[in-house]
Amino acid sequence: MDIAVGAVSGMVDALPGKLGELLQQEYALLSGVRGDVTFFQAELSTMHAAVLRSEALDDPDVQTKNWIGQVRELAYDIEDWVDLFAHRVDAGSHDADPATSSRFSRWIRRGIDRLTTIPDRHFIATELQELRQRVVEVSEQRKRYSLGPQVIPAGSRHTAALDPRIISLYTDSASLVGLDGPRGEVAEMLTGAGSDRLKVVSIVGMAGSGKTTLAREVSGLVGAGFKCRASVSAGRSSDIAKVLTDMLSQVDSGYRRRGDTADLTQLIGRLREHFKDKRYLVMIDDLWSIQIWGTIKCCFPENNLGSRIITTTRIEAVAKDGGHVYRTHLLEEADAETLFSRITFGSVGGCPPHLKGVSAQILRKCGGLPLAIVSVGAMLANKTHTKDEFGRYGLEWQANSQLEVMKQVIKLSYSDLPAHLKACLLYLSIFPENHEIEITRLVRRWIAEGFISEHRGTSTEEIARNCINDLIGRNLIQPTQLNHDVTPRSCALHPVIHEFIVCKAMEDNFVALVHAEQQDVPPGNRTVRRLSLLNSGKSDQVVAQIDGTKVSRARSITVFAHTCGTPRLNELSVLRVLDLEGCEGPLCLDGLCKLLLLRYLNLKGTDISQLPAQIGDLKCLETLDVRTTKVKELPLSILSLENLTHLLTGNAKLPTGISKMKSVLTLSCSNVGKSATVNIIQEIGEMASLRELELFCDVTQMPGDKKQVVFQCGGLRSLTKLSIRCSSPSVAFVAGALPKVEVLELKFEKGPSKESSGVSGIEHLSSLKHMPIEFSQHVAGAAAAVAAVRNVAEIAHPNCQVITVNVDQ
Repeated sequence: MDIAVGAVSGMVDALPGKLGELLQQEYALLSGVRGDVTFFQAELSTMHAAVLRSEALDDPDVQTKNWIGQVRELAYDIEDWVDLFAHRVDAGSHDADPATSSRFSRWIRRGIDRLTTIPDRHFIATELQELRQRVVEVSEQRKRYSLGPQVIPAGSRHTAALDPRIISLYTDSASLVGLDGPRGEVAEMLTGAGSDRLKVVSIVGMAGSGKTTLAREVSGLVGAGFKCRASVSAGRSSDIAKVLTDMLSQVDSGYRRRGDTADLTQLIGRLREHFKDKRYLVMIDDLWSIQIWGTIKCCFPENNLGSRIITTTRIEAVAKDGGHVYRTHLLEEADAETLFSRITFGSVGGCPPHLKGVSAQILRKCGGLPLAIVSVGAMLANKTHTKDEFGRYGLEWQANSQLEVMKQVIKLSYSDLPAHLKACLLYLSIFPENHEIEITRLVRRWIAEGFISEHRGTSTEEIARNCINDLIGRNLIQPTQLNHDVTPRSCALHPVIHEFIVCKAMEDNFVALVHAEQQDVPPGNRTVRRLSLLNSGKSDQVVAQIDGTKVSRARSITVFAHTCGTPRLNELSVLRVLDLEGCEGPLCLDGLCKLLLLRYLNLKGTDISQLPAQIGDLKCLETLDVRTTKVKELPLSILSLENLTHLLTGNAKLPTGISKMKSVLTLSCSNVGKSATVNIIQEIGEMASLRELELFCDVTQMPGDKKQVVFQCGGLRSLTKLSIRCSSPSVAFVAGALPKVEVLELKFEKGPSKESSGVSGIEHLSSLKHMPIEFSQHVAGAAAAVAAVRNVAEIAHPNCQVITVNVDQ
């Protein structure tokens, strides 16, 4: 199914509930507005049902695609209207405390507010009428053209998409590359030393990684020892009865000739009867569901004859349910070059000299994925191209119909995702190819965009991280760095997956990807909802001018490398995400404080030196990151950000009164011990909600053995993770301090001075589970300091899961 449905159904599903919440607010709705909102609720619920029916289609017609596109744009605009409503027209009743003000005074206040907001109310009512008219038109259009599930007329010719596994089943073994090692490993897993009990080996990996080919090769290698063999393909839309019928016909030659028909229970019974006294080898290719695999497993009795089953799947959970797991690997550079050269030029080393450079670029884009190398190589084979033509055909895949089989293979993984995961995956198209994406950055952006819905008892951040794990488990994204607890710290997309989702996201207007040198920016006439500006980082580059009218409804702006070409903020009234992390060049924040819906503001690593004094007007802001900037002090108004959850200030000085911020869960700050008037640790210790704290400290100014950083009893009682960055160890924990801290990260530049005793009081951290220690300089005393802390921790906390010690050379 095209992404037009998958990416929008979740949003359309959530809108009726959001409209219902609006009706329950105390805002004084204009006459007729309440009825319009109720109308939207009912109509969008009906649209959602139609969207879900369309989602079941594998190849929707043009009319259905266009209708879904209109629903998507309409849903965006309605949600924008709902989110802006409370900010533009607030009757003011929330400002007065009902317990201390009379009914008459509240009535007078509401009357005054109604009078002063008449222009805004009139404008909102006009907007609402326009939206209602669009809803009616979209609804009538569906009825007028009978949009819905397509029916293919009887007798019409319909060509099914080519299954690439067919090709792999008939590939000459002698032509395979890089398979010797994996073939031997899987064969050893199947036939190695062990009992005669039934064994299942599952081969798992990303789409196109050669799972079917490997399974076929292993089956052929070990098959001589099995007199009863079968090979079947399950597939995503699996007809289990057909799969079992195919299996039975292969092991019982008379089954087809008799013309028997049987239901699922009878098929399972017949297969169990046939296998009960035989040593069998069965290959089940392309499993997508634990439930389907659970049904198929019922066919295989445990007969203690050394029977074996090989399965292939793209999904880790399915593989783990089978037993022994083998994960496929991408081809090494030499093997990839051999395969590409053999397919494209007919022989190893056959690449003409003038094409070597561009061939290397093509191979990098294929990323060692056998399917991509074979598909692109076959397309380029036996064709005479200039260097430019060879590069254009080999690197520009989006509109290339000759690569359709490869695209369909990748699309199967995308199509199997639930709606919310489709949106989460498409969102990664914002980042450049081969970009390493920090997990916390991605999670907070997803939440700010509204992709993650909170469930009772589970935080949105936890749900978002589960989505990350799900996408990793489906082999759609790859973890690149791991935390101390083996959870992913960062992730990346394989170049082929990245190419696919970029194509899909652009096709559906999910993201507009703009390069600075483009002339028409953004291209086409579509309204931009998410803009990714991919600059080169060169200050002298020719910068395309962003059309303000096209990006005025943008929900997120992400800029890479350089700030040139960044749209003016006063044109972005519905912006939720502004991410300029790591950008060089001048940055203008004029209009920032008018972005009433802004939830995520990332200025990390930019040249910004000052935040607007009115930043406290951004009432929706959830994440603020100004680490490694020139900002020296945060404005006092930041204390009024009631929804701020993640405050990452780096070296910027916190204002007095930071303990008043009750919603902050994550804090990154410094200036510990530098202020004579404010004890930062003592003040942040009063932040009852704080869960994670990162402190940047300079301990070189303190004479003698006095500890620069001391954690007393009673503060930070909800803190579960503490990270301390110091020039040298000078940290103490007193008895009763930090009772819930499970993770303590200590990063020092050098070892302790002669006067300092390093880190003390580790034994007082009663909940400690993980303690990574790092020194950036290998100096005298570092190893001894590490040993001392480690010895105390191991004695005091014998149940510690991990204690990682790292002294950099």
